Amino acid sequence: MNRRILLKNMLKGLPMYCVAPWLLEACAKAERDETLGIEGPVCIIGAGAAGIYAAAYLMKLGVDVTILEASSLAGGRIRSQNGFADFPAELGAEEIHGRRSLLYDLALSSAQADIVPEVGESKYWLNNVLRDSYFFQQSSALQGAGQTLLQISESLASYEGPDISLQEYLINFPIEPGMIEIANAIIANEYGTQLDRIGMYALREAEQRYSSGIDGYFLKNRSMWSLFETAFPDAIAQIKLNEPVGEVIVRESDVLIKTIYDAEYFAQKVLITVPVSLLQQGFITFNPSLPQVKLDAINAIKMDVGSKFILRFSAPFWDDDTGSILGGLRIPEYWVSSAGKNSATPKLTAFVMGDRAAYFQGMAEPQIKAELLDELGLMYPAQNPSELCTGILVQRWADEPFIRGAYSYPSPQSTGMREVLAEPIGNRLFFAGEACNVNGHIATVHGAMESAYLACKAMKT
Repeated sequence: MNRRILLKNMLKGLPMYCVAPWLLEACAKAERDETLGIEGPVCIIGAGAAGIYAAAYLMKLGVDVTILEASSLAGGRIRSQNGFADFPAELGAEEIHGRRSLLYDLALSSAQADIVPEVGESKYWLNNVLRDSYFFQQSSALQGAGQTLLQISESLASYEGPDISLQEYLINFPIEPGMIEIANAIIANEYGTQLDRIGMYALREAEQRYSSGIDGYFLKNRSMWSLFETAFPDAIAQIKLNEPVGEVIVRESDVLIKTIYDAEYFAQKVLITVPVSLLQQGFITFNPSLPQVKLDAINAIKMDVGSKFILRFSAPFWDDDTGSILGGLRIPEYWVSSAGKNSATPKLTAFVMGDRAAYFQGMAEPQIKAELLDELGLMYPAQNPSELCTGILVQRWADEPFIRGAYSYPSPQSTGMREVLAEPIGNRLFFAGEACNVNGHIATVHGAMESAYLACKAMKT
């Protein structure tokens, strides 16, 4: 939610680029005319953003495609729920990160009227007082500590020290102790984990390569999943739900894909788009086994526990200009998810990763609600949020049996490993998904789509 804060000065003047040629009119004809030379069917494992996008791309080139999805729902980590509010409540992916991206192109082509920019300002929970952005950046009481943190967050791409954790870096800097929780919110939590689990070299790599833009966008009255439904109905029609793949057997003339329910599929090429957590936990067996270098990459790229809790209220208790609330001890970031929408239902989304998300694992919904409202009550003691709350939605992504976490983050020892993860094996096995993104767009929908595009291009014989 705060990537525009981290990168507002780094990306000025970058040129537009074309990474999804057939979605952009200027490049569409050349891509449609291309022949990949793929013989026989392609099987895609996983019906998230990468799998669906890859299927749509290949089908446009006349390739026979089947998508096998382990769960009963397509979309992967794109999921919403209707009825909780007067607009879809996003349980997973919610933001379009920048205009230079496949996802922005997709929204522009099918939902232009619903694209709205991120609105509101950040509020900071500092020393048990909620402060505005002006205080954070300009107040003499902080002696420049807020500005220092923002400057640090904007300079991560040029880091030149040893490969230590982000937490060690901030402590050694040194950053004011009161700023640690803010740093965790705007950097580590945003990346899908906590400060001590991010490696500085991997973080530098991601920051240097990020290029989709500094602005954030949302969809006003529709869900993220609806973009895929509108744009890719033919690809979605190829999805076979409730088909968890258990084994992939590469043979001399083809690939045999076996589900855990003993169904069999045959393909010339297989694109694997499942979350890296499933590969780490050996959910799919490969025969022959994956090369050790591939296994090393899989194990180096970490994915943490992560959750979204959406609170509904009868009336807003926050200031009208509020975008995000940063630095909570229970929840690193709340944002006003009803902002910019045609809505009479005020909502806050609580976004939490790492150990703080693990704290809520197994906790009953009423207790989660009480914990969040206690924290918000400390921040807004005069408004009594508990009396205004009318409901909660809980999405714990680690509980999803075919996802098992949030998204990949810049873990120590993962520098350069995303290229290894994305590398095809022979001309049979291909890999895609946000963890395979090599353009600095890890942990994003458009990053998953980019990786799928590159994997399809690699299938050319």
